[in-house]
Amino acid sequence: MKKQLSLLTLALTIAFVIWYGFNTPLSQSLPNKDNLVLDAATMLSPAKPVSAFSLTDTEGNTFTEKSLIGHWTLMFFGYAECPNICPATLATVASAWNLLPTKIQDNHTIRFVFVSLDPESDTIEKLRTFLGRFHTSFMGLTGEASVIKQLSKDSSIYSWQDPATSANGPKIIDHSATLLLINPQGRVEGLFSPPHKIEAIANDLQLIIQKK
Repeated sequence: MKKQLSLLTLALTIAFVIWYGFNTPLSQSLPNKDNLVLDAATMLSPAKPVSAFSLTDTEGNTFTEKSLIGHWTLMFFGYAECPNICPATLATVASAWNLLPTKIQDNHTIRFVFVSLDPESDTIEKLRTFLGRFHTSFMGLTGEASVIKQLSKDSSIYSWQDPATSANGPKIIDHSATLLLINPQGRVEGLFSPPHKIEAIANDLQLIIQKK
């Protein structure tokens, strides 16, 4: 089962990269117009808009696409009961977060936002507890399943649930492990594709934020 899930995750990641390639004009597909030497991030040019949405964050506040404006955001889609992809990714991002300069962390220059792919199970309290295990500043979003489905689709984040596994055991949702980097104008300017590495994420985030 784990081998099958790993193969499906790889397939989803490849599909994501292909989708971006075919939906970005060739003349604009070359990233990193600022000539940054990046280890892991792929910069998109032009940056892609985030579709309109309205969800609830782990503080109980309404969170929309306008909440992304004014600061950088690293966004990830997953669910609290995820057995491997989410814990591994969150642990990596948390370690990268701790490597960022104090001025970036203290000024809330960038936020990490976790969007639940299992809103039926992921309550505000459950998400808050789950994310708190990795970093106290991490924010979660949950809400109507239809809204999240549309947001993930518009963001080219693919997920798939095997009904058979849910009927016979814990819910398993296989999903993309891509991290989306959203700029202070609320547009997706870059992405980090797995496998994720702590130092690479930290270094790239610092370079991108300071350059902008």
